[in-house]
Amino acid sequence: MAKEFNYKLEAELNPATAAVGTTVTLTARIADVAGGEINSVQASIPEYGWWGSLRNVGENTWRASESVPYGAPFGKVNVRVYAVSKDGKRGPQTMVPITLA
Repeated sequence: MAKEFNYKLEAELNPATAAVGTTVTLTARIADVAGGEINSVQASIPEYGWWGSLRNVGENTWRASESVPYGAPFGKVNVRVYAVSKDGKRGPQTMVPITLA
């Protein structure tokens, strides 16, 4: 049986509170990868129809920046972050909260 794709993932949003038009940067750091190689790191807010990819910036770190779109809901939203292996396996996700004000 193939080994499960797993890792240790830490992610943060900066700033953690943002308004419409604010650029938010998501940074993910991944360590202790087992069961495959990382092909990509993805982020999503499925309930609002948003998906994005982070770019590898070296040293086990991935990053993406997005502006909060017009019409974004006010309140706390969880961004889901996870890696996908070169074999297409999705690893465990981490949730990162952001408050839209």
